[in-house]
Amino acid sequence: MDSTHHFYFSKVHLRNFLRGSLFIVILLHSGLALAQKTSKIDSLSTLLEQETNDSLKIIHEIELSREIHRKQHSEKEEYNHAQNAIELALQLKDTLLYARTLDNFGLLYRFHQQYDEALNLHTKAFALVENKNVKPYYKMRFANNAGVASRNHQKYATAVSYYMKALKVAEEEKNLKDISISSNGIGNALSYIPGREEEALSYFLRALEAEKERKNSLGLAMNYLSISDYYINKNNYKISRKYLDTLLQLNQKRKDEFGLAITYEFMGISYLKEGENLEKAVVYFQNALTRFKVLNNNHKQAEILRNLGSLQFKRGYTALAEDYFQESLSLAKEIQQNELVRENSMKLSQILEDEGNYEHALYYYKQANAYEDSIQLTNQNVRIEMLTRKYNLEKKENQIKLLQKDKVLQQNVVESQHQQLERRRLTMVLLGVGFLLLLVIFLMQYQSYRTKKETTARIQQEEKEKMNAIYERNLAQSEILVTRLRVNPHFLFNSLNAITYLIQSEQNLKAIKYLKIFSRYTRMVLETSKQHVISLQEELKLTDYYLMLEKNRFEDGFEFRVSGDDLPEIDGIEIPPLLLQPFMENAIWHGLLSSKKDEKILHVSIDLKEKSTLVIIDDNGIGREESTKRSHRKKHNSMGMQIIDERIELYNESHPGKISYEIIDKKDEQGESLGTQVVFTLLIPS
Repeated sequence: MDSTHHFYFSKVHLRNFLRGSLFIVILLHSGLALAQKTSKIDSLSTLLEQETNDSLKIIHEIELSREIHRKQHSEKEEYNHAQNAIELALQLKDTLLYARTLDNFGLLYRFHQQYDEALNLHTKAFALVENKNVKPYYKMRFANNAGVASRNHQKYATAVSYYMKALKVAEEEKNLKDISISSNGIGNALSYIPGREEEALSYFLRALEAEKERKNSLGLAMNYLSISDYYINKNNYKISRKYLDTLLQLNQKRKDEFGLAITYEFMGISYLKEGENLEKAVVYFQNALTRFKVLNNNHKQAEILRNLGSLQFKRGYTALAEDYFQESLSLAKEIQQNELVRENSMKLSQILEDEGNYEHALYYYKQANAYEDSIQLTNQNVRIEMLTRKYNLEKKENQIKLLQKDKVLQQNVVESQHQQLERRRLTMVLLGVGFLLLLVIFLMQYQSYRTKKETTARIQQEEKEKMNAIYERNLAQSEILVTRLRVNPHFLFNSLNAITYLIQSEQNLKAIKYLKIFSRYTRMVLETSKQHVISLQEELKLTDYYLMLEKNRFEDGFEFRVSGDDLPEIDGIEIPPLLLQPFMENAIWHGLLSSKKDEKILHVSIDLKEKSTLVIIDDNGIGREESTKRSHRKKHNSMGMQIIDERIELYNESHPGKISYEIIDKKDEQGESLGTQVVFTLLIPS
């Protein structure tokens, strides 16, 4: 297909052609696959019913739970068989088998994206065998699984810790397969830890060398993909596509259709993020989409359609973007991917609002919120089910411990009676032995007490550190919200009054214009309310909207301009949201509106330096000294400035980049005020 428009014109025909031509093949394949599914599951079920050995029963239950997940995907049946395996292992009192059943249950939770519970089970399984004389394979497996669950749960430091444990065992065993798995996992986890991204590449390359030594083409493919993704995130698209080209040749040689589809998808992602040749991105996404259709992978189809929608929206083809979002939305609803439904609905709402179709924009906005609520409700129900299973498991573990305790007590009674019969002849000997035993028990208990006390102190310290981290994060979020709640109510009220005045004075076109600006401004504030940082481009867009609304309120009170917001060099720079707005407000209210100058100007500009970016807010108002005199107040740091300083301090403590600002009083040679200038310095991390 020679162009995007040609593809768009014929994509419906192509979809129908593919579905029609592949109908017989898919039908035959589905029938064969169904027979294979039923055959394997029925075979395992029969073995389970006939098996008399408890250990083999546990293994069959594990295999059956996994097979049902792979073939039938019945969550209830998977969990039932996994739970049966755990109960049998508890009764058998086999530590390794019990650890394997916990690890299996953790995998099922992970497959269903319940990473928190999966992490608990994997770490518990590893703890059971870490210091036991079991095959190293199990230690590596349980530790790697804990690492994967941690990484998916965004606990990257924990992930690195468990991957390192697995890597240590793998190196001792000289197991190239697990060296590769652990190294790749460490690389992926480090990629998400600020300040440690550069270390990730060395582990990816180590994993790649291990797979080359093994001559394992699938392992090579996985690591080429990881390395290319690493360079995409580093904005080094040339090197990224070099690895993707190698990956493409490898998957063509392997005849791996899924691998080829993924490769073309990442090709599209690299060009989309680079933003220089979006036409190529379209071609690669279309290639990947066609392959995923043949593979009948609806989830990946929906994701790529969403990416195509975002791409076309970025190119300015809103009608084409809307069609892609609609197609992705329809597919997402069909496969019950609620998060994709929410994302596509929000995109459609934005497009329709920009087109002035507020009725349909509101419909999709409500649909997005409804699916967000549905996702939260589903997560709550899943959480309740997980807690119930956890409670039942702990209850059974405690029951087993109680039974063991009763058995020990009965044995002690029998031994006590026997000792009484023997005591007549061995009184002195037994008294000595008894005294020695008491001494040993006392020493053991004392040692146990010290160990328990040290462990308790360590746990309390760890909990304290966790609580401090949570407190700092919540404090940062709270301060952001406090700042917004302090600024926005008066500003929003006055903006709406200004728009109301335009409507009452029958300036309808102007009213519609500012109402649209007002809706975009408020929506951006709501969308960023849960974010610690936003891009500098988004902050400048918010600034632009804010200044337009303020200018509308004061008509010819001042002029403004924002320059440099379209510079590609600022892409990727992040700052706390609404950081600039309080300074804009001070410039307008205390500098410009009080000035008697004919031309009152507020200028926001970007100045690019070698290792930093400057954001300059410049006004030609009356200056801070004159403003202070008129307000009959002494110079002091207001509560608003204190909050801004604390927000910047929190940002500097938790992010690799650094922010500082300086307020400059501009004066002429005679010492007369020329206005005020605020200069923000955004240091770019090296």
